[in-house]
Amino acid sequence: MKIQKATFPIIAKIIEHLHRREPTKFVPRLKIAESLLRDNRSLVRAAYERTARKKSIKEYAGNMVDFFSSTWTMCDPQWERLFRKFRRSEKKIGGYWAYRPVSPSAVIAFPDDVVGDGKGLPEGAAFQRLVNGYERSNLARQKCIDKYGAKCYICGFSFGVAYGQAVDGLIHVHHLIQLSKVGKGYEVDPIADLRPVCPNCHAVIHHPPGRPYTIEEVQAFLRKASSKP
Repeated sequence: MKIQKATFPIIAKIIEHLHRREPTKFVPRLKIAESLLRDNRSLVRAAYERTARKKSIKEYAGNMVDFFSSTWTMCDPQWERLFRKFRRSEKKIGGYWAYRPVSPSAVIAFPDDVVGDGKGLPEGAAFQRLVNGYERSNLARQKCIDKYGAKCYICGFSFGVAYGQAVDGLIHVHHLIQLSKVGKGYEVDPIADLRPVCPNCHAVIHHPPGRPYTIEEVQAFLRKASSKP
């Protein structure tokens, strides 16, 4: 079950991405499963190889989407923050539930989270990720937010408080250890290694070239600035 639940943030991002192609429609189970298998095949196979393989890996990808739906139906509180960013179809489509974001900004990432080599990628075609740079874990990001909340760890800013429910949950996640400094197999501890930060504080952290400021240094900047007459 653990590896199946690890796909929930990935499935959420797939729904958001596919919905942008057809914004008037709910995203059906078949399209979600196809994208999950195509873009995250190694993860699906890792889970599939633990089964008795009574079904094909394609069918198993569909089962992973079904598990997402059944967990939704059970109202698992662990995933409430993620699920409330989506709306489920009132009726099943092709025998299965379909999904769409509650608003265009419910899941979409920030502009500086777009990654690429700058070649052959028109702006409108860039695929936005939940977090920026290197290889990152959507599940780790979600666990970080579950622990610290969707508010800036440095200044306390919350998009949900400032702008309302439509953008509740939007936040950057900062790696305390630069991923460029760790090896390929490094496993992120979402509680010890990550902190939610607002775009402003995140920009300040990465402002100096070479060595980013620490959380404590940016907090000190704020205290110094607020103490000025």
